Amino acid sequence: MRAEKFFADEMTPIERKYAYENHLEYDRIPCVPFIGNMRCILGGMKPEEYWGSAEHMVKAELLSYRRFGFDRLGIGPNTRGISDALASQLPKPEQGSIVLDDYSKLEYMEAIDANFHSEIRRFLQAAEMLDESAGDIVPIEASIGGPFTIASFLRGIEVLLRDCRKKPDEVHRLLRIVVDSQKSCIDALAQYGVGIAMADPVANPSLIGPRLYEKFVFPYTKELTDYVVEKTGKKVSLHMCGETYSIWKYLAQYQLNEISLDNIVDLKRAAEELGESVPIAGNVDPVQIMLNGTKEEIFAAVKSCIEQGKNAKRGYHLTTGCDIPDGTAVQKVDWFMEAARMYGKAKNKMDDRIS
Repeated sequence: MRAEKFFADEMTPIERKYAYENHLEYDRIPCVPFIGNMRCILGGMKPEEYWGSAEHMVKAELLSYRRFGFDRLGIGPNTRGISDALASQLPKPEQGSIVLDDYSKLEYMEAIDANFHSEIRRFLQAAEMLDESAGDIVPIEASIGGPFTIASFLRGIEVLLRDCRKKPDEVHRLLRIVVDSQKSCIDALAQYGVGIAMADPVANPSLIGPRLYEKFVFPYTKELTDYVVEKTGKKVSLHMCGETYSIWKYLAQYQLNEISLDNIVDLKRAAEELGESVPIAGNVDPVQIMLNGTKEEIFAAVKSCIEQGKNAKRGYHLTTGCDIPDGTAVQKVDWFMEAARMYGKAKNKMDDRIS
């Protein structure tokens, strides 16, 4: 199975991305609904089957693109894949205990080598297969999660947040191992020409606050986003949950393909303020609109987001505010894409956007 230009579009996603970024004529706005486990339904498989097989990942991604014609394919290893790979080095905790129940166990943990770790290898295989079957048609990104969220999977969210205040040196030691593991994944994935995506939901300032974000998240995320550009020549697609206004000054310093914002964020304000520095993506409500909304409500939400986001000087991509919940009717994503094609028709000139 190979990807082909979607029948309802004039351009392939690769052509559209190039035209959009280079201020050339393009057919419609770039659009990526975050379909979550819906890709497994379209692939005729359970989520555990999807994650457990490179062949299943590739099949589900290609069938999803064939159904919707959206502008990006995505694979892992994600936060779970990297945290599981790191956890596999540690002595098994007692039942019900957190994986890293004592920082002394860090003596057993080192940064993973993505090229040789079985937990990561299948994602590299999927990246290679997707690049061969779709890389000339659709941009492909591999998610490497976010460093603070990966650390929370190992240490536990509440404990990690407490440690930031009481054991900061140990937190930094853990984060260094996590980030070096993510860099190994970037190195391995770069050979297949894919881009990198990140999501760091536990780094939400509503949880940790801007002061801890500056100390424990910003330097590592900046390091990773710079490293991705150096190794791949592409910029990171970053998703952040929650109200992020208090950390926009940090988000503006990352090298990003887009910053995807939660639906609770004022998109118009983001386009006007944050959009001066980085491309904005968002942010149709995945629950009230995609899960529970009517066709008319989906069309209205898409139109509203496009109207609010279009003033972002660094560019705007239409997305949902987060993953679409399980149980959402597949037809609703059809409507989302139909609305994107209706309301996202491009202007002929991009002179009002800066490079």
